Amino acid sequence: METKSLAKRLKELRALRGMSQEYLAEESRVRLRTIQRIENNESAPTGETIKRISVALDVNINELVSSNSLRETNDLKATIVFLKKELSKTNEKSEIKTFKKFIEILNKLKEKDLSPDQTEGIESYLKYLELEKIPSFGNEMFKQKLAKFKKYLKNKLRFVPNNYYTTWAISFAVPFSITFTTQPKIDLNIRIAVVSIALLLIGIAIFMDLRIKRQERSFSF
Repeated sequence: METKSLAKRLKELRALRGMSQEYLAEESRVRLRTIQRIENNESAPTGETIKRISVALDVNINELVSSNSLRETNDLKATIVFLKKELSKTNEKSEIKTFKKFIEILNKLKEKDLSPDQTEGIESYLKYLELEKIPSFGNEMFKQKLAKFKKYLKNKLRFVPNNYYTTWAISFAVPFSITFTTQPKIDLNIRIAVVSIALLLIGIAIFMDLRIKRQERSFSF
C-alpha cells in the first residue's frame, strides 16, 4: 500500500465527513499522533488501525485504500457521521433526543434492503435538507428538518409505521364496541354483530400490516 495515496485518501474522506483529526482519533480509538503521522505520510498503519479508521469514517476498507476519486455527495453514511458530530457538541436534552432519533432512523434505513431508486431518493432529499448549513445556534431547526424527513419517508417513499393499521383499528374498534355493547336495552344479536364487525376490522388491519411488512415498507419512526 502506498502511504502517500493513503494519506491523501484519509484527508479527503475526513474532510468529506467534516471530521477533525481529534474527532476521528476519538471515534476510531486510534491515537491522534498516529492519525497525524498517516496524513503527513510519515508512517504506514497496521491493518487493525486501518480497520478502526474505516469504521469511524463509516466506509469500506477498500474505499479508504482505493486510489479512485471520491464522490462528494450527501449519502446516508456521511449524514450519520455529521449528525454524530453535532450530537457531541450539545448537552441539551431536547437536542440530544432529536439528533439520536435522526441517527436512529438513518441507521435503520441503511440496514434495510433499499432499492437503488429509494437510496437515490433518500440521499437527494438529505442533500435538499442542507443540514450542514444550519448555524450552530439553530439546533431547533434540526427538529423541523427531522419532521420533514419523516414526512418524506411516509408520503413519497410510502413507508408506513410498524403495525400502523392494527394500532389504529384496535384504538377505534375496541372502545367503540365496549361502549356500544354495554348500553342497556341493546338486542343481543346487535351486540354480537357489533363485536363481529370490530373483530373483522382488526383482522383486516392485521392483514394490511402484514402485507406492508412483506413489501418491506414497514418502518419504525
